[in-house]
Amino acid sequence: MKDLTPKQIKDMDYNELIGITKETNRIPGGRKTVFEIVNRTCIDRHSKVLEIGTSTGFTAIELSKLIPCYITSIDINEISLKETRKRAIKEKVENLKLLKADVNKLPFDDESFDLVIIGNVLSLMSNKEQAFNECRRVCKKSGFIVAVPMYYIVKPFNKLIKEVSEAIQVNISPLFEKDWDKFFDIPNLEVYYTKKFKFDYIMDKEVKSFVENILDRAHLKEMRKDTLNTLYKKYKDYMYLFRDNLSKMGFSIILLSNKMVWEDKELYTSKEIK
Repeated sequence: MKDLTPKQIKDMDYNELIGITKETNRIPGGRKTVFEIVNRTCIDRHSKVLEIGTSTGFTAIELSKLIPCYITSIDINEISLKETRKRAIKEKVENLKLLKADVNKLPFDDESFDLVIIGNVLSLMSNKEQAFNECRRVCKKSGFIVAVPMYYIVKPFNKLIKEVSEAIQVNISPLFEKDWDKFFDIPNLEVYYTKKFKFDYIMDKEVKSFVENILDRAHLKEMRKDTLNTLYKKYKDYMYLFRDNLSKMGFSIILLSNKMVWEDKELYTSKEIK
């Protein structure tokens, strides 16, 4: 850490920066989403769960606290897996298995899991169909797939999309709620449950306070002062950028399950009274 230079920090994208800051990367909705998943899927301690794209392990660790089930979490980033291992040990989580793996080619047999959680990872995939088909393959016929995709509620400017794409090193194509409705309109697959949310607009002072708290961590104090100053500016710029982007977005918790082979189309549908 003490050998990092300002230039190295300037050359990093957001994913590389959070490897240094150790910022917690949450599923959209955080703990509330994890709690909703547990309640809606009715998993128990015997259930086998696969989490796609664990990042720093937030979902897996929170899930294990609620239900001591068998959890397997994968990520393609070894640095993220290393951080997840540290956090799991610190939280005394023993029912978690971590693997470096790609969602496009999952190293599991067909129908291995009762629940597959893909979070918002699907939004960032270039080949969404292939990734989702792999999730379906490893999920039991009687199981659930949970996706938590983010989408735009307000059409973003091209400049914003370009800046976010550069920050996360993914070419973003703006998706809206109707795009996900179309994506999940798959024969023999039912959208079992959906709950929608909108991101809040976070005030400048809250963003600034968050950045200062993150960068006040002990391991970052080993940095040279000029390097830390560069990190502060770049990290703060990213946080304001993501604030501006997310304030135009929402997300949905979507539970999907296989239709029974003998099942007819439901004619007399209903809507929740609010």
